[in-house]
Amino acid sequence: MLLSIVEELRSAAVYPELTQSRVLLSGLTSRCGVDIARAFAERSTRLVIRAAETSAEIDEIATILAQCASDVQLFSTDDIDEADTAVSFAQGPAQKAYGGLEAVINLVEIHPADLAGRASEAELEALVSEKLLAPTLAARVVANRMQLTLTQGSILHVISAHAPQTAAELMVLEVVRATLATMVRSEAQHWAEKGIRINAVGPANALDPQEAALIGEPDVAALALYITSSKGRHLTGHLFSSR
Repeated sequence: MLLSIVEELRSAAVYPELTQSRVLLSGLTSRCGVDIARAFAERSTRLVIRAAETSAEIDEIATILAQCASDVQLFSTDDIDEADTAVSFAQGPAQKAYGGLEAVINLVEIHPADLAGRASEAELEALVSEKLLAPTLAARVVANRMQLTLTQGSILHVISAHAPQTAAELMVLEVVRATLATMVRSEAQHWAEKGIRINAVGPANALDPQEAALIGEPDVAALALYITSSKGRHLTGHLFSSR
């Protein structure tokens, strides 16, 4: 199934139902999310972008996206991991930009520095909270609005990380992966009856090198398009892997 989704984008899948759809992409940086943003822009969606940095590169990316997207509204922040601001953005600008949303893609980066010194249970819990709390709470706000407006929608969390270099880093990423899987299953069950799908992409299981996994951000973009389209309406509660 995973490989067929990737092949579909590589064969120029169009997904006409995505034209004019309202998509929030949160966490965009000049290093992460550009291929995903471009994939949705090329389907003539209306994009709300919450960038995780303020830079000339982000402004340039937004300009390029606007050339093919139906519309682009850009917001930049340096506190993308803050739960309160994520909720406030989801309640306000994200919804008001186009009067609601059909899809959300939350991008979360885990850097090597984030993995250092996470030996105790408290330090592991702090990392999980720092990376997953904000997108989870913001997604609940958007899902609740979808429910109230009888909108069937899709929420995809994309967690990216460099390959672990030590056993300690491997252990930390496995904790994040396990927590993400549990969270996605729970949220998907809660919102399933409302027609709202919750899925995620996380770091590949380094303990299982034979596991089927997406390779690079273009493959993640293919999956994001598929899940958001009508073809992905049967998928919810899944954690896909990416290398």
